[in-house]
Amino acid sequence: MIRTQSTPATKKLVLYFILENIDYKKRCQYLQEIISMGKANDAWRKALLLFFDTPFNTPPLKAFNKN
Repeated sequence: MIRTQSTPATKKLVLYFILENIDYKKRCQYLQEIISMGKANDAWRKALLLFFDTPFNTPPLKAFNKN
């Protein structure tokens, strides 16, 4: 017997996958556009290099005093 209707959990997982895939494609397009602008203007290339060279979680400038 083959089930023709999917469960609500399956529908949620498929919807989540589709939304993530769309978001990934948008981010790729944005990055490709920035890279193409970097070929025309060196400032964009330098900004990209600076962005990728900085750590993801930068510590705050002022650390919290535990005293």
